[in-house]
Amino acid sequence: MNLAGKVAVLGAGLLGASFARAVKEYGVADRVCMWSRGESTRAKGRALCGVFDEVFDTPQEAVKDADLVILCTPTEHIPVLAKEIAGSLKRGAVVTDVGSVKRNICKKCSEIINPTGAVFVGSHPMAGSEKIGLEYSDASLFKGRPCFVTPYSEIEAEAAGLLRKIWTDIGMRVHFSTPAEHDAIVARVSHLPHLLAGLLCINASNFDKDDLKKYAGPGFRDTTRVASGSPAIWDSIIADNRVEILHALKSYAANFNEMLEAIEQSDFKLIGEMLRKAKDFRDELQKTL
Repeated sequence: MNLAGKVAVLGAGLLGASFARAVKEYGVADRVCMWSRGESTRAKGRALCGVFDEVFDTPQEAVKDADLVILCTPTEHIPVLAKEIAGSLKRGAVVTDVGSVKRNICKKCSEIINPTGAVFVGSHPMAGSEKIGLEYSDASLFKGRPCFVTPYSEIEAEAAGLLRKIWTDIGMRVHFSTPAEHDAIVARVSHLPHLLAGLLCINASNFDKDDLKKYAGPGFRDTTRVASGSPAIWDSIIADNRVEILHALKSYAANFNEMLEAIEQSDFKLIGEMLRKAKDFRDELQKTL
């Protein structure tokens, strides 16, 4: 069932282009158009005639008459882009985003978009890759993955319901939360793991006796995979969610220090208890992946 006549994707990188492929493949929209800031990306979009029906040179042109607009730029650009398009949105249009931080985005974008007669509701599909760019897009990227929908106020309830249907129809498991709850959760299951993966790579690179890369196996590879993500994107994510990331880091530091002290004291009973608790959590997690 088509839930949206026209969808406008603003910022057709990995997530934006994958979303476009998915709504086409699952019949969620009649037409999908795009805009991206870079001319080279717009040119790549024009070459994907089976994915994008139109490619526009300005975001204002792209959102005209769109039923759904999805903002797929780095987090610091989302409120700026919302302001650019606000005057071009039709009444009743639903605007969402894919940013991995929600508190500031939802507040600012709701204040910009909702007075126009359109409605903004934040989204965060927990899907992606260390690879970036339209050329890596894949309609199956979202299948089976969790997605947050984060309404900021009661007037956004109907639009949030529509978004739930759209994300569900392309294969996602949708969870409603407040923007603040979202930021606390992803600090622990997304942002902190990225930082820890980076620190593992730094620790290995600082070993002064040999190049450890030639000895690393699948465990190190899989544990550090997300460290290949774009530092430029992660700079803004960490800045936007600094408070919750600090809470997560301090909690992790307490666990780290407990393990450190247990090893120093040869407290193998405590070490075993901690590792069993970790295994139980990971085994249960595996059932949801």
